[in-house]
Amino acid sequence: MIDKPSSEDGPGTVTEAVGYGAFNVLFFLMISYPGASLIRELLGWGGLAISPLLAAVVVWPISIAIVYSEPRMQVRPWWPRVEKAWRWAGSALYTCPPLILALTYAMPVGGDLPAGAPTVLSLSPLVVLFGFFVLRRRWRDRKGSL
Repeated sequence: MIDKPSSEDGPGTVTEAVGYGAFNVLFFLMISYPGASLIRELLGWGGLAISPLLAAVVVWPISIAIVYSEPRMQVRPWWPRVEKAWRWAGSALYTCPPLILALTYAMPVGGDLPAGAPTVLSLSPLVVLFGFFVLRRRWRDRKGSL
């Protein structure tokens, strides 16, 4: 078993890597999925593509491996030389599959939705998450002032 480096701030166990990996996949999916829906609508294609959601299931195990191994690689002397390429590759891994699948193999649902509805639906998780953080902050501020 590989010992955990002393300067490591990332996940120490596979269970933590599973959680962080899921967070990464969902976060980047929330960013790229609305773009994929908007591009589909601009091209005149109806419905909400569900294939990007399936891509998340495929990318998740890769994300777990990345999250688990990255802190261990960061303590290596060669890390500064590969860090930029590593970041670009990770960004492409998380954002490109939803975009590519939405445009090539969409598996659309709700083809009778009015124009703009698929993009609004794909943006709704991002809006709800933003609202949650705003409300949580206000609740903490109110609780702290009492």
